[in-house]
Amino acid sequence: MLRFTLLILTLSSTVAASAIAQVSSFKTPVQRNIEGWTVLIDPDLLAADHQKTADRALKALANHLQRVTFIVPAERVTELQKLRIWVDLSHELKSMQYHPSERWLTENGYNPKLVKCVHIPRAAALFDPHMWAKHPYCVLHELAHAYHDQVLNFEHPQIKAAYDNAKQAGILEDVLAHTGNRVKHYGLTNHKEYFAESTEAYFGVNDFYPFVRAELKEHDPRMFATLVKVWGPVQ
Repeated sequence: MLRFTLLILTLSSTVAASAIAQVSSFKTPVQRNIEGWTVLIDPDLLAADHQKTADRALKALANHLQRVTFIVPAERVTELQKLRIWVDLSHELKSMQYHPSERWLTENGYNPKLVKCVHIPRAAALFDPHMWAKHPYCVLHELAHAYHDQVLNFEHPQIKAAYDNAKQAGILEDVLAHTGNRVKHYGLTNHKEYFAESTEAYFGVNDFYPFVRAELKEHDPRMFATLVKVWGPVQ
């Protein structure tokens, strides 16, 4: 019994040591304040040989965040500015995303400190012309995920009810995309994407119909009313 206990303790210590070693292998980000947000920046991005990329990326990020402060009601901006943003030079994840789960990050070999951060894995995406043409409010989209998780709760009943209503009504099954093609709306993925996509249309421009606020109000009045309650009216 003593040997078995010692074996368990040894294995536990080994796992713990491995986890600590994994975390310590990640570089410590440089913290900056951009338009009121805490932005954690990959030190490789700030190296001299990537200065041009860093300057353009952080300028573009500031543009995204300025637009949020200009159009989102002030009380909500204050809450949004409590959500952290992480910018990497070139991360294998590639697409912009939000990380709600530390366990998922650890199990997949990623830095667990990314948890609860809006993650921009490739800084150059922030000034990519294709990204601006397709997703001019991509940062707001990811901030909406973070807000949904940390401020509202992913199980927010009104958002889930609006999503279920939209699915049952079939209003997202065949919509116009920014390309001019008719497709299934990305918001059908789940209620989280539905909320983030609708938030883009509510405050700016989305890449799927309904593209803008007036179209959202006409096409999906239940979600529009939910967003008025969640974010506040747009004057």
